[in-house]
Amino acid sequence: MAHHRVPTLQDTRTTLDGLGPRVLGISVAVGLAGLAAAVGLGLAQGDGLKHFSFAYLLNFAFFLGLSLGALFFIGIMFVTRASWNVVIRRLAEVMAAVMPLMAVLAIPVILLAGNIYGWMDPEVANSHAMAHKTGYLNLGAFTVRWIIYFVIWSGYSLFYWRSSLAQDKTGDLAITRRFENLSGFALLACGISMAAASFDLVMSIDPLWFSTMFAVYYWAGGFVTFFAVMTLVTLGLQRTGRLTRIVSPEHFHDLGKAMFAFTFFWGYIAFSQYMLYWYANIPEETAWYLLRSQNGWGELGKVQLYCTFGLPWLGLVSRWAKRSRKVLAFWAVWIIVAQWLNLYWVVMPEYSEHFVFSPIAVVCFLGIGGLWLAGVTRLAMGGSLVPTRDPRLDESLRFENA
Repeated sequence: MAHHRVPTLQDTRTTLDGLGPRVLGISVAVGLAGLAAAVGLGLAQGDGLKHFSFAYLLNFAFFLGLSLGALFFIGIMFVTRASWNVVIRRLAEVMAAVMPLMAVLAIPVILLAGNIYGWMDPEVANSHAMAHKTGYLNLGAFTVRWIIYFVIWSGYSLFYWRSSLAQDKTGDLAITRRFENLSGFALLACGISMAAASFDLVMSIDPLWFSTMFAVYYWAGGFVTFFAVMTLVTLGLQRTGRLTRIVSPEHFHDLGKAMFAFTFFWGYIAFSQYMLYWYANIPEETAWYLLRSQNGWGELGKVQLYCTFGLPWLGLVSRWAKRSRKVLAFWAVWIIVAQWLNLYWVVMPEYSEHFVFSPIAVVCFLGIGGLWLAGVTRLAMGGSLVPTRDPRLDESLRFENA
């Protein structure tokens, strides 16, 4: 039987070096230019920045879900004591550790809340249907809750990232044991806060509609988006000569399996939520879907259902697709676009009952996305792209799918 030499960290480059400043500079420029263009287009609308407000919320929710997906991934990997992920886990750590930046990017959502949320309308707030909700849905409570959310998320994400960097220097095994012992609590705290945040951020745009499944719907979209972005970032680094050999087809196979699994899971949750409301046929619940099934939004809903669930599920079902870098990259890009369209379908009908193509939303994606990438790059420049002294690193380098 032929024996293959196990790759080592000496076989590849594991730092950004000169690439980091270039990516940082470009992403900052794109981010600032994108947000400036979005604000300019929003002012040109003459609607008091209402269109811009919804476009900003859409993209903020998208990138927040992505970073929360990274944070959940880290916690799950430590709770399950998985080893396959170690060679790429540092990338997840920096994607999660941009939470302080996301907290800053949340400020416009609070400042523009009057343009976005129905509960900010005095007539709606004083209606009989809101009688038992105004104690929760008001700007003061909304702001306090977001401070609490970001304290939790920033605390855990920075703890993982900083402790992992410290382990690179000391090799202290107690750090890994601490991760394993605390990650269960981290997942619980982040799960509860993420659920509440999804209600606040997106569901409360229409304060009369509610869904206990919406938090899982939002989380599933962010989680599968995280795996798609992780795949593209890893492939991109390999094209620059970094992480070659140590991130093998075996690791990409598992990333492909994750994209496949959570594409299916998202589809299951989306169908379950719709099916229950269709079956119950209660007016205050079905109104949300009725708005999204008319005036062009229904056509977008059908398109994004196939694009978000049906086609990527079929495209990733085979083992060959999960082990082909080009095929995996194609479906990763597809999933990112499809999940963005899904959030577009969720958010933008509250701005206009008739379907609108929003250039503001597109340039806002570039704006927030550029700043998000800049934050990730800046953190990644602070050390190795791989946890160099993680006790399970050798298992990860040797990893093979059954």
